[in-house]
Amino acid sequence: MPLNNKWKSFKYFVILAIIVFVGLNISNIYFKGMDFVFENKDIAMAGYDQLQKAIDYSMEGNYEKASTWFEEAEISFNQLAEDTKTLTLQSDELNTESLYLDTANKLIESGVIIAQLGQDLVNFIDSASLIPQTFIKQNLDGTSDIKITTLIKEEKENLDVIYSQILELQQNITTLNSGLLPGDVQIKLKKGQEQIAQIITLLRELNLNFDTILTMLGDEVPHRYMVLMQNNHEIRGTGGFIGSYMIIDVNDGAITKMEAKDVYESDGQLTEVVEPPTVIRHVVERLYLRDSNYSPDFPTSAKLIMWFLEHSQQPSIDTIIAIDQNVVEEILKITGPIHLEHFPFQIKSESFNNLISYYIEAKISQTSTPKQLLFDFIPVFKEKVLTTDNMIELKDAIIDLAGSRHIQAYSNDSDIQKLITRLELDGKMMDQSPKTDYLAVISSSIGGNKSDGFIKMNIDHETTVHNSGVITDKLTIEKEHTWDIDDIPELNSLIERYGTGELDLKSILFILGKGRNLDYIRIYVPKGSLLTNVEGIEMEDVEITEDLGYTVFAFIYGPIEAGENMEIALEYDLPFNLNFTPEDNYEFVAQKQAGVSNVDIKKTVEIIGDLNFISSTPASISPFSIKPIVETELDEDFEFSSVISNL
Repeated sequence: MPLNNKWKSFKYFVILAIIVFVGLNISNIYFKGMDFVFENKDIAMAGYDQLQKAIDYSMEGNYEKASTWFEEAEISFNQLAEDTKTLTLQSDELNTESLYLDTANKLIESGVIIAQLGQDLVNFIDSASLIPQTFIKQNLDGTSDIKITTLIKEEKENLDVIYSQILELQQNITTLNSGLLPGDVQIKLKKGQEQIAQIITLLRELNLNFDTILTMLGDEVPHRYMVLMQNNHEIRGTGGFIGSYMIIDVNDGAITKMEAKDVYESDGQLTEVVEPPTVIRHVVERLYLRDSNYSPDFPTSAKLIMWFLEHSQQPSIDTIIAIDQNVVEEILKITGPIHLEHFPFQIKSESFNNLISYYIEAKISQTSTPKQLLFDFIPVFKEKVLTTDNMIELKDAIIDLAGSRHIQAYSNDSDIQKLITRLELDGKMMDQSPKTDYLAVISSSIGGNKSDGFIKMNIDHETTVHNSGVITDKLTIEKEHTWDIDDIPELNSLIERYGTGELDLKSILFILGKGRNLDYIRIYVPKGSLLTNVEGIEMEDVEITEDLGYTVFAFIYGPIEAGENMEIALEYDLPFNLNFTPEDNYEFVAQKQAGVSNVDIKKTVEIIGDLNFISSTPASISPFSIKPIVETELDEDFEFSSVISNL
């Protein structure tokens, strides 16, 4: 399930289910052979209208009025239930009619529960809205008179009440005889049952992770985080070069310590000499913390990062969160620009990377660290985020960034790690599935400059399926270096004002993106794939290894000068065949590298021999073509499947 589906607002999720049940329209319950429905129609209609008004106000966020109407609806449905008591007591004598009475009573009881649930829900939402306010007060000025962990525990009790009501509602609607209801009501009832099952799953998930969330907030024991700031303009396996990091301690929901550090400071404390593995020996001669995120599998890199931190005389940590430049830039679009004292330029979303990179690389700061501007920026940025009026927009942006692997996390705590995995924030390379074609293109910068931020990549993946079931792939990778100083007016302004610091103009421009782009690329394909041909490089220049359960084709890509492009192609046979008896599925997954942007993928499947396409998902962009062709931006993992038959 996509991440942003998992993070849907709880209140809208529940309100949607309520709407479904309002759609049952209790006023239309059919009591066979009885006049009761006509006598009580006004009460039922009143309850229905009151529920509808309550829901409308809930959707508008007017929880005070919503609560009032839920109370009115509960009164109406209770009266309706009271009026049916006499008939219910006689149900054994009514024989056939007793089935209808039982169904009617359960629907009326459901109306009562929905009204109660609505009241409790709006009260819960109203109370829960205090949590972010408490968090802000606790972490900005310490004025909160209640701990956020205490507040969350209180809300847990309210959530348990809602959970019990949902279970009771489910019991009612799953045990009634839906066959006695009109067809349109049966359809609505079935949808309602599905919605309730989803809500119960969500609430169970919340209950399951309740203690875990408290652990993350440092409820009983302080929790220590390491926030990696990865520069994805200088790409690495998990998203970018680790230039800086923060150590954050959280106790009872309050940030008690937030310290920014230069990675070179930690690396200077490392006494062990660590030889780089094969996959990164083209990039570095000796392995430090700053280069330890070479594996595209974030859990693998995170464990190594923790090792380096501890062996560099730094404190041990509990959880790592990795972010890249895109995260800061997207949040700045929401919070607005930041102004720092003693710095003449506003730091905006579009200028953040250029300003910070220039300031660091030119060593403009007169302090002990060239990253002083970044360290000054962090606390102001934190306050800006905590006080923004656009929390919903901020939440949506973070969800999108996580879904596109610009945010990843790993924890030593097994329960926290399970939650991270369920939220699809673990940055894990997926396990190889039998008979699934797989692709991951992983770049690591060799050039030591920030040119990766100006690279546009096109991936063309062509698959040929033969009548015998043999599958061959041709992968073409084109990179274009788009750097142009005319597109970076802030950089010109900075150079005019401050000069180039300790560097000359040519050197500073080289580092900040104009320099030639040189990457070490690893192509992850199904284990056992056989490389048969290459174009654009020599066959002997391709290193063939295995990693994370895949075969890896690796080579140096470049150099590419600014304004130029380059193309390299590889052809290989897959280690499995399709079996047409009479049909089989061709499955393909392309996993996005963390931190990378500006990548497009084109997927094509061609069949040779007496084969036919039955269906393909996603649908081809060329409906009149005899072969499926799909083109999309690779901003998240991409999946393709096609059913092929020999009939």
